[in-house]
Amino acid sequence: MKNISLHKKFYIYLALIAVCIPAVTPLIRSGFYEPHDLHHLADIYQMYRAITLGQLPPRLGPDFLYNFGYPLFNFYYPLPFYVGALFFALGFKLTASYKLVFLVTVIISIIGMYKFLRLNFSKWASVSGSALFLYTPYRAVQIYVRGAMGEALALAILPWVLWMIVKIVRNKDTKNVAVGSIFIFLFLIAHNYLWFISLPVILTLLLFEKYSNGSKLAKGWQKRLILSSFLGFLISSYWLIPAILERKYIDRLTPFLLEDHFPFIKQLIVPSWGYGSSVWGAGDEISFQIGIVNLLIVLLGVIFLVKTKNKQNKTTSIGFWAFLGFLFTIFMMNIRSLPVWKLIPFYNFIQFPWRLLILTTLFTSVLAAFIIDMMNKKSRSLTTAILIILSVVLTFNYFKPNKIVHKTDNDYMSRMFATERIGKNASEVSDEHKNWSEDYLLLPNWSEEKPNELPIDVAEILKGDGSLNTKKVSDTKYEVNTLLNAPSDINFNKLYFPGWYVYVDGEKYKTEPSKPIGSIKITDVPRGQHSIKLVWKETRLRLAFDILSISSLLIAFLLFYKGDEDKKIKSFFAT
Repeated sequence: MKNISLHKKFYIYLALIAVCIPAVTPLIRSGFYEPHDLHHLADIYQMYRAITLGQLPPRLGPDFLYNFGYPLFNFYYPLPFYVGALFFALGFKLTASYKLVFLVTVIISIIGMYKFLRLNFSKWASVSGSALFLYTPYRAVQIYVRGAMGEALALAILPWVLWMIVKIVRNKDTKNVAVGSIFIFLFLIAHNYLWFISLPVILTLLLFEKYSNGSKLAKGWQKRLILSSFLGFLISSYWLIPAILERKYIDRLTPFLLEDHFPFIKQLIVPSWGYGSSVWGAGDEISFQIGIVNLLIVLLGVIFLVKTKNKQNKTTSIGFWAFLGFLFTIFMMNIRSLPVWKLIPFYNFIQFPWRLLILTTLFTSVLAAFIIDMMNKKSRSLTTAILIILSVVLTFNYFKPNKIVHKTDNDYMSRMFATERIGKNASEVSDEHKNWSEDYLLLPNWSEEKPNELPIDVAEILKGDGSLNTKKVSDTKYEVNTLLNAPSDINFNKLYFPGWYVYVDGEKYKTEPSKPIGSIKITDVPRGQHSIKLVWKETRLRLAFDILSISSLLIAFLLFYKGDEDKKIKSFFAT
């Protein structure tokens, strides 16, 4: 019987993956598309380069800014680029790796949503809700219009986090604490702040869980949940803490003001589509619609909630949670909520209030499952089929790019990098790269302008007299032999940032930024012969958190393998 049950679950997962096919067909066809965040191609490649240069964890993209380098992964969410770099390392083209990241987000999101819904709803209800979770207009915007890789991955991981949180509070298995910490860790590094936006979702879910299942919650659930959350935070600390503490070095956080990008109510309701940008006012050329099926689900949800208002059980409770969450999300996407937004110290960093369409997608999916379960058992399968068909049919035309292009990886490399190419580097900078702004690379406080040409050499004498002989060991390590006729100032054409160290004759030498670019400078190097090394490596602060992350990860593995022995590991993947 158990094997039969496992086979049925396997077929359900296969069916869910099959449901994904219409949404991902453009991702598996030949050719490429060019969404707003096309620069993620460069990010994937620089992540690959950073890892192959021995950076663990990777922080510095060595080929940004005319090879001056930029510590993008010290601030920018790294998880999507870990995934993309893995595909690239496995031999996929750069453009294929880009598309495969989105393919992964689609598959793990629909399965994760099914597992989360299955904790409270029937099989058919969970299938319908997970299908709607995918076939919502904003998901198509993420993939084919914006190319918002981190946002799409965070949305995919969110139901897994919710799934594990509910499992932690309902049973005592220590393995859940360990697995929950891993999903929290992945969620934290998937996007800079979507984890923060999702906190109200998580906290209110816990309140409704306690309200509806208070007597059935496993003893000590608070301690287990705190331990899992704290452990997930510690595992992510190698990236998260330096990203927070070292933000002070960056001149500005965003070129977009949050108050300029609140969607109008009409834009949320009326179906529309476009591949353009979000602008001030109502002239946006991008869709902010919630979705016809989603809105229909909300209306039906109100009817069923009114009918069941006197029934206090976990199904109606989570239905109320989803409906109230939907209403609050709509309010937060309205300009009238600006005073609430301003209570958040870094509210402008969030940029676009319409990002909260992520949450309307989540809440309407839960309401869909709730509605199905409020029907009689005989009509559930038919209603599920109708809901899935409507979801696919009414959004299918959105799940496609504006146009397909057929370009090589090096076509994009020549646009995004000065000389770096796949196979063989270029000797000259392309005209396309000269017009490539790299405006998402926010300059440090000490930089007045970005470099606009390749340096003649990595090291040069700014003041003084003598000769330099530079040897490139790697893109993060250089050796310079000098013969100075007088005390000299030496400039290194790499962007000054904590992590670059200079050693003169084996002794660490004080560095400072050099204007106007903010490159690395050392002053008053004595006359004579010297051996100078320029090296990128972890600072003491980052190294401390690297060790903390590894130690916390080991603790999570120990908790997993030392958990309750009467429960099989495969129980984590049981429905």
